[in-house]
Amino acid sequence: MRRLLIAALMPLLGAGAPAMAQEHPVLVPAPGWGTAHIVLAGDYRGKQIRLSRNGRVIMDRRFTSPPGSEDRVPLFTDTFAWWVQVEIEGCPTAVEVRVPVEPEKSTSLIFDGCSVRALLPV
Repeated sequence: MRRLLIAALMPLLGAGAPAMAQEHPVLVPAPGWGTAHIVLAGDYRGKQIRLSRNGRVIMDRRFTSPPGSEDRVPLFTDTFAWWVQVEIEGCPTAVEVRVPVEPEKSTSLIFDGCSVRALLPV
């Protein structure tokens, strides 16, 4: 029985052999999938900021330097809105923020003391 199954599959396996030797095609995400960014703005310098989603930490660091590219958090997404929990050093409770995201665009999180709001992606 095993020989019969192997004999039946051999033509299929052999047909795929030349494709393996060729270069792999570039994978392109389906529409609606891709990398979006959350950009931090406002009053967050000198504070420890933690962003998490569904209990998984997206970013956790202290911001002491002037604004730069490290203030952008890349996200691979297939949805158009994320609920993000924001913990800010010195604030009594975490803030839950609905962040609209769109592949290949950036959404700003605006910090103002212990409150946070999200802008639409640009």
